[in-house]
Amino acid sequence: MSSVPIIEVRRITHRYARHTPPVLSDVSLRVAPHECVAIIGRSGCGKSTLLQIMAGLVPPTGGDVRFASRGDAAKPVRRTLMFQRSLLFPWLDVAGNVALALRFDGRREGTPVRVQALLEQVGLAGYARANVRELSGGQQQRVALARSLAVDPDLLLLDEPFSALDPLTRAELRCELRETQRIFGFSMALVTHDVDDALDLASRVVVMAAEPGRIIAEYEIPEEMDGETRAKLRACLIDALESEPYPLAMGA
Repeated sequence: MSSVPIIEVRRITHRYARHTPPVLSDVSLRVAPHECVAIIGRSGCGKSTLLQIMAGLVPPTGGDVRFASRGDAAKPVRRTLMFQRSLLFPWLDVAGNVALALRFDGRREGTPVRVQALLEQVGLAGYARANVRELSGGQQQRVALARSLAVDPDLLLLDEPFSALDPLTRAELRCELRETQRIFGFSMALVTHDVDDALDLASRVVVMAAEPGRIIAEYEIPEEMDGETRAKLRACLIDALESEPYPLAMGA
């Protein structure tokens, strides 16, 4: 794995208003090329805010965000944020929702071929003309994933993407996402409350605490784990979460 991070947040602090307590304080995090980092923590610890800062949607109050250097300055590191809800447009069919990302990116040539390839990758090859309102929750998230991948992101940011799904569908999508990352080669940063999401997808897990939001622990996840190793890591992550009290102000 390259020692040069695809993204690095350095000593990030964030307040939503000048005289309010910080949501994040002195948070530093690196994500290497092809790596998946999971960020776990109780509601209100600021993990979703951190992800939005990494996506460029929220400017931090303090600290900075740096990206890997590119030989071509016209091609900066591409980031895509995938939310808990699929946020599909109901007046467009499946193909239209995926193609919309290409349209916003200024790409028009080869759109049907690109869209079909993406739908095949996420297991929806026969659903191009389907109404998105008639899809299951898992299928809608697959459409959202295809749309996120349409612009060839270097970094895929995921904010609780499976939390509304049943356990079986959730497990299936974790496997599919891991395989998709292997094929496309992007990096990932994943916010989740579910330690199994972290164990199945991440090579590294950071634990956040609240008031102020900060990183309190970090765990390396081996690529291959036997049942005993997984159980021990799972227990460690759960203990780290349970050791933190719920914050008074519930938030991201």
